[in-house]
Amino acid sequence: MEELVALATSGATALVGVAMSDAWTVFKSRVGALFGLDEQAEGEAVLRELEDMRDGSRTDQQGGTATADAEGRLSGRLLDLLTEQPSLAGELRDLLTDAQTAVNNGTMVVGDQTQVSNVYNYYANPAVVPSSGRGVAAPVPRIPGPQSQYYENNWEIQRQMDEAWASCKGGRVRTVLYLYGVLGIGSSATAHHWRRRRNDELPERQLRASLGRDASGNLPDIMAILERWFRELGVPKEDVPADPESRQVFFQALTERAPLLVMLEDVVLASQVAQLMPGSSDSVVLITSNSLLPQLVATYHALPVKMSPLPPEHSRKVLVKVGRLEADAVKFAPELDRITEACGGLPLALCLAGGQLAVGYPGRIRELAVEMSTRETRLGAFGQEGELTATAMAASSYRSFVERAPVAARLYRRLGLHPTAGFHMDVVGALLPGTDESARGEALSALVVANLVERTGPETYAFQHHLIHDHALACTHADEPEAEREAALDRLLRHFMEFAERMDAALSSRYRHDPAGAYPGYAPTGPVDQQAVVAELELRRESLCRAVGVAHETRRYEVAWRLNQGMWTFFLRCGYHAAWIETAGVAYESALECGDLLAAARMRYSRGYARLDRWSRVQGDPEAAREDFEQALVLVRPEGRQQTEGERRTESSLLEGLGQLTHKEGDAERALEYLDAALRALDGITHPRGRALIAFHTGPVYTALGRHDEAAAELTSARDQFTALPKPDYYNEARTLTRYAEARQAAGELEEALGAFGRAIRIMPQHGTDYQQAIIFHLRGKLLFEQGDRARGASDWSAAAGLFRKANSPRAQEVERHLAEETERTE
Repeated sequence: MEELVALATSGATALVGVAMSDAWTVFKSRVGALFGLDEQAEGEAVLRELEDMRDGSRTDQQGGTATADAEGRLSGRLLDLLTEQPSLAGELRDLLTDAQTAVNNGTMVVGDQTQVSNVYNYYANPAVVPSSGRGVAAPVPRIPGPQSQYYENNWEIQRQMDEAWASCKGGRVRTVLYLYGVLGIGSSATAHHWRRRRNDELPERQLRASLGRDASGNLPDIMAILERWFRELGVPKEDVPADPESRQVFFQALTERAPLLVMLEDVVLASQVAQLMPGSSDSVVLITSNSLLPQLVATYHALPVKMSPLPPEHSRKVLVKVGRLEADAVKFAPELDRITEACGGLPLALCLAGGQLAVGYPGRIRELAVEMSTRETRLGAFGQEGELTATAMAASSYRSFVERAPVAARLYRRLGLHPTAGFHMDVVGALLPGTDESARGEALSALVVANLVERTGPETYAFQHHLIHDHALACTHADEPEAEREAALDRLLRHFMEFAERMDAALSSRYRHDPAGAYPGYAPTGPVDQQAVVAELELRRESLCRAVGVAHETRRYEVAWRLNQGMWTFFLRCGYHAAWIETAGVAYESALECGDLLAAARMRYSRGYARLDRWSRVQGDPEAAREDFEQALVLVRPEGRQQTEGERRTESSLLEGLGQLTHKEGDAERALEYLDAALRALDGITHPRGRALIAFHTGPVYTALGRHDEAAAELTSARDQFTALPKPDYYNEARTLTRYAEARQAAGELEEALGAFGRAIRIMPQHGTDYQQAIIFHLRGKLLFEQGDRARGASDWSAAAGLFRKANSPRAQEVERHLAEETERTE
């Protein structure tokens, strides 16, 4: 009976929610049919009541009392129906599942929704969730990796890896395989080949990170890697702890529930891997490095596998395959033997040599054999010590293009300017202006056939090795006239800047400093698939972040700060705080260099807001954010002249940020002063969204001060302002209703609080996330339990647990545990 009560209660809430949404027309007949199976009049009565409630909601600005009453009546009717016909429970569950899916996914979001992170600031950083047999349904990230069709090996290394993995599985311990050798020896290719060969048996969830130094010699930020991994694993950003040590523990706990394959490439220091080790004993870790790192063996019991040069027979196979010489292998056997011997079993050198032969002209095989075997020409293909290097082979390949395929040679050089070894097809147009699409495609294909570049996806490519990328850059400086090189780099960076700005305009209509007047031209003209926009930004994340640094280093200061500004919403949505803080710092320096003090203030505001959003006391975020906000205020308060509107808007945002920060620190009185000042800074400026957000933040401050009526007034005003915008902001309306409900609860107005929670629950499914819906159900369920309404409280907590689980949040377990405790208490 208790299960039927819970189903009836949750069913009533869900059906009222779907009745208020655009999906009602689809589900109206199914709701009527559900009740009509018993009695036709009953079905018509239910539909009529839901229709009346739907019509009434359009003029009901305050409340949800009538809606709450309707939920109660509908719950009773559902319970009667299920009591008489228990077999309908399955049909009702199916209806509710389909309805929720339609409500969540059926409405496109137009690109002016403003995301303000940490809506529920009163939730502390989540505690680490212990391992659970049930776990959280996680997405399945995969490692794409190169699909080397030319892989050859003596199989001894593959056998060693197989045996080590089998031994670790038998002992129920984590498998750590560590492959090391000289540059170009093929350690990554071997690791990828083993992964693909064993893919059906290896863990489904796979994560990958490159730990090598960047072009400036810097090692990657481990916290940035974890932020990306948490997102790939589907962890809501609200659940990610702020402090480094807590993040490591959280990652360990998260990965204890299911095995993981982790691939760490180009490791420089053994200490880099400490925070990236998965917790499950069934996990597999593949590590590649060009260094001997005995600490990996001592600390993680890694199996060290030294990569050796390929033996002659396997080397020759690689050369013949890559060079497409199967039909001529016998005819040119002496030449192939000489080239093979010169390559010394280095896979990368063999692939580059074979690539030259694949795109070469008749007779090239003899020329290359001579170049690589005579003392007079050896320096052209060999290093100073007489040992073949990947860079030398890339140089030889490049020289073969200069005369025969000048467009391919020019593309190769200019791709060296790209900030990362991986790139998208669209940058080729920026690097080869005035070249038709067909010629660009042919040039890129020539680089692929020559094995200088490989295709990694439908629209993505990458240099075969970072050494080849470095060589391409060196060729640009050596062979490209300075004016042409600078023009190509300028087009490339501006291409990135425009891309970021267009994507940001699709995600948010927030205020931006826009002296160039670019954003009006980027405004969406129709519905926007925001998930697709974020996915596109994800694919280019590393390139965009590094492009900020390149723009600053090459004195393209405006491009640097505008590019960073264009990634604000993306960083905030995804919780990429480490990259946000780093690039905003570079952008701030760039804004100062180009003399734009308002841009400099906006960049310090950006960095301060990133720290406010992350809020790691261990990393000094509260103090650093305050300094950023206060120093930015100095920049927008000029002496001797009146402030511009942009300066006043920025001052208001900075004061609002200081208000939020001070409230987090527990000083509500001072926070209120900042928020009042933020509102005054907008006097005479038309900025309805900004005013609504200030009211939204002010309400909880009044609640903290015990000034409950003023809190209710502020939040009611915020809700009205959000709905009165040219495009009503229903997402922020739902958030405001949630805060209003909590404010009324703190004031002892419990029925009003329940009504507000109900209204938020009906709005949020169409405009927010599963996680945000779960928060509201959890809050309302807690209030219902406190009132003694255990049936409805249990129903809400069941709904919250389901939504948390759907959002892949560990809080599902927390809610289920609380629900079990409440159930035991009443039994």
